[in-house]
Amino acid sequence: MTLLTRRGEGPSFLYAGQPMHILAGHEGQPAGFAAMEITVPPHFAGPLPHAHDEFDEGIYVLAGRLQVTGDVEAQEAVAGSMFVAARGSRHGFSNPYAESALVLGIWAPAEPALAFMREIGAALTPGATPDPDGMRDIYARHASRLLP
Repeated sequence: MTLLTRRGEGPSFLYAGQPMHILAGHEGQPAGFAAMEITVPPHFAGPLPHAHDEFDEGIYVLAGRLQVTGDVEAQEAVAGSMFVAARGSRHGFSNPYAESALVLGIWAPAEPALAFMREIGAALTPGATPDPDGMRDIYARHASRLLP
C-alpha cells in the first residue's frame, strides 16, 4: 500500500480551534503511525505537561517557533527542529510568540494517538490556559497523564 496526501486534502478535526489535517494514519492507512499538520496560533498556552503510555510523539517545526518542554527546562524549537517524546516521557509545548508556527506532528502507533488528539483538541481553547481538573479525565481515558 502507498499513500499520497496533499496539503488541504484528507480529513481534519479541530485542535484548539485550528484545523489539524491528517496526512497519514486515518482509518489505519498506515496503522504504524499518524502524521498531522497544524498551525499553532500565537500566544497558545499549549497542553499541560503530560506523558502518553501507549504512543510516541514527535513535533517537527516547519515554520515559526515553539517552546517545548521535556525532562529539562523549556527550550525554543525553531523551524527545522524536531522534538521527540517517547512513551512515558514528560513533555509539552506552547507558542508564546507573536507569530503562528506550522508544525508536523508524528505519533506511533496511529490509532490511540488519533483518538487522544481528537478529544484533547476539542477541549483546548485558544488564548486560555487549560484547566487541569477538566483535562485529567481526558488524559486518563487515553492512557496518558498530567505531570508537574
